[in-house]
Parts: sequence; C-alpha cells; structure tokens
Amino acid sequence: MTKKPDTKRAAKPDTKPGDGPSVTFTIDGVEYTTEDRPQKVADLLCLAGVDPKDHDLGLVGPQGTVRKLPDDVDVRVKPGMRFVTIYNGTTPVV
Repeated sequence: MTKKPDTKRAAKPDTKPGDGPSVTFTIDGVEYTTEDRPQKVADLLCLAGVDPKDHDLGLVGPQGTVRKLPDDVDVRVKPGMRFVTIYNGTTPVV
C-alpha cells in the first residue's frame, strides 16, 4: 500500500546564501553581482569599501529619492537595485 504525499506540508525551497541566481546591483554607481540574498546593510557597506560605523546605506527609488535603510535590516537584493553610501561620521576640523 502506497501512502499519498502530505500536500499540506510541502517543503519550502532552500534559501541558503549562494543558492539563488546571481543578481546585479549598484552602490555609488559601481556595479556588483551577488548570489547571496538577503544581505546585511553592514555587509553591503563593506562591499562598497566604506566603514559601516561611519556610513549609512540609502536605497535609491524610481524618482531618484533616497531612503536611508536601518542598520539592523536584511536587504533582499533584487536585480537593478541602486544604493548610495551616506557619510554620518564627524567632520574633522582643519
């Protein structure tokens, strides 16, 4: 006797980093490609070569508006997303 599969408990696709198709996005106009989604804000800032302690990450919207992302969020990177780094550190006095 064969048992019917339990359709109520279907397995979800595995979403481990590196399992998805690669996506291309930009930070400060520089193009990057990743397979890891979601990404931590700090990881994206490090990828851009800036210190997360002194910078925030902004998401550029369709009209060019910039929305600052909270430091503690995971960003689900999608193809074509545009980000900018925002300096928030102290400005040295010369």
